[in-house]
Amino acid sequence: MIDMADPSFAATRRVEQVDGGYVVFVKPPPIIGELPERHVVLTNDQYQRYLLWREGPLMIQEALPELTDSQREILMTGLDDAIFDKIADGSDE
Repeated sequence: MIDMADPSFAATRRVEQVDGGYVVFVKPPPIIGELPERHVVLTNDQYQRYLLWREGPLMIQEALPELTDSQREILMTGLDDAIFDKIADGSDE
């Protein structure tokens, strides 16, 4: 049985405050392999809505509709388009 609480299934996050907002860094889950950390820059308002999504009352597309699908994917999983497509396609190229 797979234990989804296992940390190898979770992306790791760190946040840095910058002038005018925050940078959210997300590293993909270790189970996917050793992949680089990605980041998304958020305004103060977007960061507050990001926290609402992380706490659970909102879906990410409700909390941050102005972000691209790619930016939201990075916030959720740490995967950029190229890596997500490669994993979803199952290719090794």
